Amino acid sequence: MGKDTITKIIYIKFGELVLKGKNRHQFSTLLLKNIKKALFDFRKLIFVYKYDAILIKNIPSKSFIEIFNIIKMIPGIRLVIEANLIPRNRIKLCSFLTKNLPKKDFFTFKIKTKRIDKKYPTSSLEFDCGIGNFVLKKFCNAKVDVHQPQILINIEINNECFIVYWNKQNGLGGFPLGINGRVLALISGGIDSPIASHLLMKRGFHVDFLTFISPPHTTKKSLTKTIDLIKKITLSKRIEQPILYICNFTPLQHEIAHISNHSYQITIMRRYFFRIAQYLAKLHNYSAIATGENLGQVASQTIESIITISHVIKDTIVLRPLLTYDKEEIISLAKKIGSFEISILPYPDACSSFVPTNPVTKPKIAIAEKLEKEMIMIKAIYEKTIKNIVKKEI
Repeated sequence: MGKDTITKIIYIKFGELVLKGKNRHQFSTLLLKNIKKALFDFRKLIFVYKYDAILIKNIPSKSFIEIFNIIKMIPGIRLVIEANLIPRNRIKLCSFLTKNLPKKDFFTFKIKTKRIDKKYPTSSLEFDCGIGNFVLKKFCNAKVDVHQPQILINIEINNECFIVYWNKQNGLGGFPLGINGRVLALISGGIDSPIASHLLMKRGFHVDFLTFISPPHTTKKSLTKTIDLIKKITLSKRIEQPILYICNFTPLQHEIAHISNHSYQITIMRRYFFRIAQYLAKLHNYSAIATGENLGQVASQTIESIITISHVIKDTIVLRPLLTYDKEEIISLAKKIGSFEISILPYPDACSSFVPTNPVTKPKIAIAEKLEKEMIMIKAIYEKTIKNIVKKEI
């Protein structure tokens, strides 16, 4: 910043990272790396790392909103702030406020000063009062409200400049991507599984994906829909570079259709979903597998179903971030991140193609195991299926 220049910046405040004590530097360094990766297309940006924040400077005015919106979707960020660096001169600060405070018929405000430079000769309270009095004199339509101001004018006094802002928005929060390991998420074209994956990313997991197709019962449009959902929750790979494993489940599905108790079809099918997911998790060293399961929304998500289906999993953790969410909460999240409109496109997935008329709601492990033994060819079909899984970089 030039000596007399006022510079518009994006000011990023960390979330839970500041609570990490001695590990905080590891978390914040990874967050800075993730931010730079997400903004790779904007080559001339300047990043300034601070103890509890990151400043981004040299932002092209035409790209400011785009960059701002990308940052809001990066896990690990508490606040994204449109701020200005102002030379440490009260006259320039007052001139900036005169030109940039909203021109309203009436507004309430509060000045909140933080002295980063403790050697600055004026106390925070004195500075608040001085700038507050200036605003009151300059704007006859302004009034101080220290409890619920319409405009909270934040002023940080640094060694070389003031950082001034009042336009701040919530970031995604959580932890930086990758800090908590790698997870394999089962994803379909529905509403739930993309949101479950989004929440796992927010908690710092790198997420790769496993999806099941059933041609000709599912079409290429179904797979495209799933890929579009992955792109949406990863901001078209800006915040993740995921792998999608594509499993053709048709041969297994046709074999499962022959069991004597058709009400168990979904139960048996999902048990094989879990077997395949565990196979991939062990093969590729994932920390856990994850699903978009919710408690009680459909027949396969009663507690009895979850227990019976999960029984095939040995030594692998299953994460279910949506377990206690109701449908409206999930839909609200889907609309917020932009996945909802893709999820409701009318292209069926592997599950919906083979739903029995009356699926069992309280399946028993012993019955499921007995039904699986009826399928003489199932083991050979399973072995062939896992060998033909397609690995695709999104």
